[in-house]
Amino acid sequence: MKRKSLIWCLVLMISIISACSGGGDQKTSDPAGSTSKPGSESPKEAVELSFWYGWTGPEAEALEKLITKWNEANPDIKVKGLSQSDYQKQLTAITGGNPPDIASQFGQDVVPWGLRGAMMPLDDYIAKDSMDLKDFVPAAISTSQHEGKTYAIPIAMHVSMLFYNKDILKEAGFDGPPETISELKEYIKALSVVEEGGRLQRLGLWPGMDTYTFSYAFNGSFYDEAAKQVTPDHEGIKSAIKLSKEIWDQYGSENLDRFSSGLGQYMSAQNPFFSGKYAMTIDGEWLPTFIKQFAPNLNYGIAPIPYDENKPELKNSGNVTTSVFYIPKGVKNPDASWKFLKWITDAEQMAEFTAAIGNLPTRTSAFSNPIYADVPGFKEFLDYSSSENLRSFPATSFTNEYMTEFTDQYNAILRGKISIEEGLSKVKEKIQPLVK
Repeated sequence: MKRKSLIWCLVLMISIISACSGGGDQKTSDPAGSTSKPGSESPKEAVELSFWYGWTGPEAEALEKLITKWNEANPDIKVKGLSQSDYQKQLTAITGGNPPDIASQFGQDVVPWGLRGAMMPLDDYIAKDSMDLKDFVPAAISTSQHEGKTYAIPIAMHVSMLFYNKDILKEAGFDGPPETISELKEYIKALSVVEEGGRLQRLGLWPGMDTYTFSYAFNGSFYDEAAKQVTPDHEGIKSAIKLSKEIWDQYGSENLDRFSSGLGQYMSAQNPFFSGKYAMTIDGEWLPTFIKQFAPNLNYGIAPIPYDENKPELKNSGNVTTSVFYIPKGVKNPDASWKFLKWITDAEQMAEFTAAIGNLPTRTSAFSNPIYADVPGFKEFLDYSSSENLRSFPATSFTNEYMTEFTDQYNAILRGKISIEEGLSKVKEKIQPLVK
């Protein structure tokens, strides 16, 4: 036993000496200067990506399912999701040099952020991987593009349509929804319930309507690209504002404010359309999913936005907005970020996510996915989304300032604080200098 122990000690000493003197197996160097034996490289650590998105609740859960699906199939790139609906924090993180690796935004913010250096242009990646941008609805992809650059990929498309309570319309003697602007005004007056003194019990339709949607119904245009001129005073836009103003003045700001103060929360059974406070409402493709959740017994219908009877060629007009994914400027692993971004905006994942939250996909190849068969209202919105009269607000570096100022003046016009001409003139005076 002593002899065997001595032999093993000698062997061990020889092995140690050989290793120190460079004997034994030869070693190879990697580009970083470290050494390892061939065939015994340690596995690379997984790249970790932070993904900030604006959805919450069940919508966030739907997105997290996709993140889990990615992580299970891609052990080399791990994505960690974070529900972060404060978009200003995104900008603060980017400018502070600590951005998320992928993030969501709204389409109207893409070009302003992209031109100011907050978003990476994606065109090199798109070209390298042959992503077919023609598969996207033109009005949707246009919200992410400016002067030949693409700053984001739209994951969902949003379009407004007219929702109406079938029971309330039937009681008032209507067997279907209004089709023209003139009929809409007639319906609103007939369906509203006003007590003595002007106190409202029910509104046919809230008069502060989506002006962008109705501006396009009147063939309005917010920007003349060729002349480089903002055009908030376009006749089509004026017509849309006059429509809202005419209805607003029938009831008055005081009565409308008193009425709105008693309305329930939007995402609840007390939503004014769900509870019968509104006979009609103009809303997006997600509303049927909310109705299924909060008011499953509501007898409702979905119809196109009423059109100007003097311009029948403008039937099925509407305003397209989008939700997008983008890669912030300054991320450490842009290639990995793009791999995930490309995957999650593929038609299969896009359909899975948008079907879960009741949104429209932006890829036409996703429209036929059978997953939408059980999504309430999807057929109506899908048919509507194919209209050639859908448009989106012009994507410019000053989009946010333009929309904010327009909305402020629009509200002032409705409340009689300023005339239509004065309000739109103020918009033009403030925004036109930003064109340069």
